[in-house]
Amino acid sequence: MTIPVEALIDGLARTLTDAVLPDVTSRFARGQLFAVVDVLRNLRDRLEVKAALHEAEAASATAALERAAAALGRDAAAARIAGALAAAPAGPPAERAAALRAALVTALEAIDALPPEAGGAARAAIAEHLAAQTMRDLAVLKPSLFGEISKG
Repeated sequence: MTIPVEALIDGLARTLTDAVLPDVTSRFARGQLFAVVDVLRNLRDRLEVKAALHEAEAASATAALERAAAALGRDAAAARIAGALAAAPAGPPAERAAALRAALVTALEAIDALPPEAGGAARAAIAEHLAAQTMRDLAVLKPSLFGEISKG
């Protein structure tokens, strides 16, 4: 699942000031570092995740929850999953995606109480969504700079 952008930026700023800054001795480099931290702090509350990412996650989660409920037929777990799905708001996209993540947790809890043979198809539907969501989350990442980082 996605880590909030605010938490990522807060972590970056904290790492730069707490771990990097003490080892920077050049006055110019320290000034540059403070400038980066300043930009990060000002950028923090101005960023918004693209709605298309939330919409794709919500569509996938909806389909998975529908398949999971259908696989369980008239079982009480199916009704619990259908209720969690129905409770998700239609929008905005970020709120719908968050509500559907909570519905997935509800579905997994409901399925977990079932014997493996009864919940297998429902588990598979949820697992397919989670695998696809992991790939969607990874697809937006930029190529790593670990090679450059390790060279110093």
